[in-house]
Amino acid sequence: MTVSSIVEHNHYICSRFQVTPNSFSFNRQYTQIYLARLTAAKPVLKTLAEQRWSTSSTKSEVSYIPVRTLADLNGDEKCIIIGTLFKEMRLKPSVLHDIAAVEIENIESDIRISSTDTQSLVHLTSDDDVLFLEDEVQRIALSFCSQISKLWSPANLVTGVVVAALGYEPESQPGSFCVEDMLFLEPQPEKPIYVQEISHIDVNTTDFRNSGPWVGVVSALGFAGSGQVKPGHSIALQLLADWIRCAGDFYGSSESHTDSGLIHLLILGDSIQASKSSIDNDSDKCTPAVRLTQRARYLTRNADAETVTAMARFDQWLASLPIGSGCKDNGTDFNGISIDLLPGPSDPTSVLMPQQPIHSAALPCAVSRSGGVGSGNLCGRTNPYSFMLRNRSILATSGQGVNELYRYTKLENACDRMETTLLWGHLAPTCPDTLGGYPMINVDPLLLRSSSTSSAQNFSPDYPDIYVAGCQSEDQPSWRRARLKWNEEIDKNNCGCLLVSVPRFDLTFSLVLINLKSLDCRVVRFDSSLLDEENYR
Repeated sequence: MTVSSIVEHNHYICSRFQVTPNSFSFNRQYTQIYLARLTAAKPVLKTLAEQRWSTSSTKSEVSYIPVRTLADLNGDEKCIIIGTLFKEMRLKPSVLHDIAAVEIENIESDIRISSTDTQSLVHLTSDDDVLFLEDEVQRIALSFCSQISKLWSPANLVTGVVVAALGYEPESQPGSFCVEDMLFLEPQPEKPIYVQEISHIDVNTTDFRNSGPWVGVVSALGFAGSGQVKPGHSIALQLLADWIRCAGDFYGSSESHTDSGLIHLLILGDSIQASKSSIDNDSDKCTPAVRLTQRARYLTRNADAETVTAMARFDQWLASLPIGSGCKDNGTDFNGISIDLLPGPSDPTSVLMPQQPIHSAALPCAVSRSGGVGSGNLCGRTNPYSFMLRNRSILATSGQGVNELYRYTKLENACDRMETTLLWGHLAPTCPDTLGGYPMINVDPLLLRSSSTSSAQNFSPDYPDIYVAGCQSEDQPSWRRARLKWNEEIDKNNCGCLLVSVPRFDLTFSLVLINLKSLDCRVVRFDSSLLDEENYR
């Protein structure tokens, strides 16, 4: 039995992020997906809210707090409302603002970023931001009591989150709702997330190949059509390929070796660099409005993009890896690792979320090397992507939803932003407001589903053991266990999933390893600058 056959047998894929032609319609507005999100989350939140607030007893009296729609609010009556947050932001990018800047020279534009700039990681929050809550009919402005203003700061909330709020509409201030407490979906794992203690293994020693199983995660490989992204980038890519070829027990003949070393590789988005035109190179000389017009003209030119060359280089690099089983190398049976390839914003597929797989025709050499289409050894996956491997549920994304939270909140740490997406029960709540998404009709695939709408806890079949986000802007990888409640400072019992933030390889030259048994993480760096003579003087 080969390593790859073991992986394939234990590799179960969730298809809920696959978009079918009849599941969306560009003839509809995006209100349909917000309605689907609210419809799915509302019964769960209603049950959780009633359990938390409507059954509290004081002495011998049991208080009941009604659940109201926004149209049925009564002045000064304490009640529960359920709806979707909308955050009105002064610095929010706007296409209309960019177009208006072309026509009106003196329009205020220097404090905003362009609506076409989806990559800049800058905080767009301000003290002027206002939160509203919308249900199926109308919206109402939210204000927070001083006791909870820090816990429920608008600076750390975003548009698209479905919440239940406890409070009242002041009779003296109609049209506003004073919030005393708030509740998110806060999905819980259906089964305990177990760990198996193992002895410490250093990834830089030969003992690594005798430990495992390990899953490798890398993101933003950054193949470019010409030149290199950063000094040492090309060497780092070659060192990474060499390390992968030696990281697994690919020639092991006994079944006892199938858990050894690296068994699976996740490549999380931005495998190639976005094509940069002369317009982009001169972007500092132009206003956002002029850039928008010039870029539109550039895209109409009949010119070959550098991404074609970049994709060919990425294809050759993948083909050099030990992919899959059943291949022959000088007459010797050769096993390998399975590879899952997730798209990112700069990869050749639609940027709408959930992103659909990169077509196999874009990687002819690598697909042929892996045994052909359908072999299961090299697979283009959706983004996000959920699967089971060795009885571990793994949720992987290329990081767009997490990066969006950096722009629209004041959450600095990537693991904190990942954790909030779990607590909110949605992987990219700002989609489709500021993050492009498919106009789904009946279901929001990015919403974490609930096992039951009648339980006191929101157990979710979509809650993972391991949650990985790629293309993060930090200089170092980070990982920790997630909290299960918003108002908990830390999960002391380690009941939440393992959060793993993976930085961009084209900037950090780092690969992250995850042990599926112990949930231990290690980092391998391929920075050739560490070998400079100056480091040894």
